[in-house]
Amino acid sequence: MSIHCTMNKNLCDMTLAESECSDGMCCFTCVIPANNGHIGFFKSMWRSGTGSPYVKLLVTSEGHKNELYESCKFLDFIIARDSANSTLKIDLRCSIYKHRPRQCRDYPDSAGESLYQKISGPCIFNEYTASGAYKNLVYKRKWDAFYAIQDDRDAIRNIFVNEDALTARDLLLKAKDIHLAAISAGAEELNYILIPLPKRTQNILYLSEKHQPVGTIEQAYHRWQEKIQKNLQNHYGTEWEAKLNNAIEMEEKDAGKRCNEDTTGNPEC
Repeated sequence: MSIHCTMNKNLCDMTLAESECSDGMCCFTCVIPANNGHIGFFKSMWRSGTGSPYVKLLVTSEGHKNELYESCKFLDFIIARDSANSTLKIDLRCSIYKHRPRQCRDYPDSAGESLYQKISGPCIFNEYTASGAYKNLVYKRKWDAFYAIQDDRDAIRNIFVNEDALTARDLLLKAKDIHLAAISAGAEELNYILIPLPKRTQNILYLSEKHQPVGTIEQAYHRWQEKIQKNLQNHYGTEWEAKLNNAIEMEEKDAGKRCNEDTTGNPEC
């Protein structure tokens, strides 16, 4: 996959709606089956959400191939203008939430595993907003994520509330950190509008025991030991425990150093 980007001048901010699960990261095929196999035969005939098939999730990481994930058939991707503070609000919703598949109801306790294998883990958005030290340890890389909206009139009309397609596109292109990108996947190249996935969490996803933020590495390991240990063993083999202990020790030293800087106003020597 290849990506060629350009950036326009930016005027307004884009933020996630302040509600549970408004990021919708688990509604892409990095979590759900790539063929939408989780929805079953009868649900496959129901009306699609506003996001499918126009909105995808692009994941980039230095030194790794870019990854482009399809959205679930039932993802509602909605952007609305907030006239009170000149921002654009993004809200991702399941259009069949009350009838969503079992794999979706159980997430993140199922953590992407099969229906019959339970393994509790943090949800993908809370891992995305975790520290670089956590991601470097558990995934051996830092990564950034973007909503990739097909630069198409029907796509933009579908997802924008109370705006015509041309006005909506103009608003998008004037938003902060928006990129225009030509993305090649196989022989096909399409134009996309890339929206960086906001990391400002506020009250999002912290409303239950399942959706807790990733704090320190030690806290995360104690909460989600099985999943994190499985990742570490895959990456480091028999050295996984030493890698974990070293990361916890380094994180504690960094926290102590920051505490000293906050107290004295000067870096610790």
